[in-house]
Amino acid sequence: MALMRSLLSKLSLLQISPKYLRPNGIVNSIFSSRNILQVETNEKYAIRTLRSAAFNNYEGVKLNAAQQTSAQPQQEVLENQHDFELAVTKETITKVNNQIEANSHGRLFAVIHFAGKQRRVTDGDLIMVEGTHPTNVGDIIRAEKVLLVGSRDFTLLGRPLLRPDLVRVEATVVEKSLTHTKTIFRNRRRKNYMRINFCRNHFSILRINCVRLEGLVDQRPEVEGVDGRIF
Repeated sequence: MALMRSLLSKLSLLQISPKYLRPNGIVNSIFSSRNILQVETNEKYAIRTLRSAAFNNYEGVKLNAAQQTSAQPQQEVLENQHDFELAVTKETITKVNNQIEANSHGRLFAVIHFAGKQRRVTDGDLIMVEGTHPTNVGDIIRAEKVLLVGSRDFTLLGRPLLRPDLVRVEATVVEKSLTHTKTIFRNRRRKNYMRINFCRNHFSILRINCVRLEGLVDQRPEVEGVDGRIF
């Protein structure tokens, strides 16, 4: 019975002429199992032929597309943008110089390199500098290493530093003292070793007096010397 069911399921997948079937749906004995196997073999062969033809057609399409792509130029010629970029640069520099001359740029900020660290400062800021310094309380110092200066409309970047005649950042030493006491505890297990040390470091507090621009962008004085240069 199971064999008959499997045979009927296979026959349902085939297109069999009605003359081989009886009214009750059972296959006539003239349509033997050998013919069924032959039909299945023919169908498999036809499927393989269709697949190979489709694959060959796909490969041909890919080859034609590759040939068309290789025939097209791979490089694109760009127009010379140097004159346009130069005009935009000059216009930007002119706008920045106009704000500097009219002093309409507003509040400025700067990034300075001081005591081995980079700090972002503006007018009235207090910064703490660790370490011993020869300055005294009340001394006015100038930060020579200015990395950038900016406002709400523009930012001037140094490469790596800005010119000393372009920007000026001054600070006043308001306090020199020692930090709070730090406890250093050392212990080695099973060695009967225990040490307690106390440490206090020197530091100075600086108040930023001014961050201002003293010159124009892309304009140098006619006569230059070694004064004010950073070597």
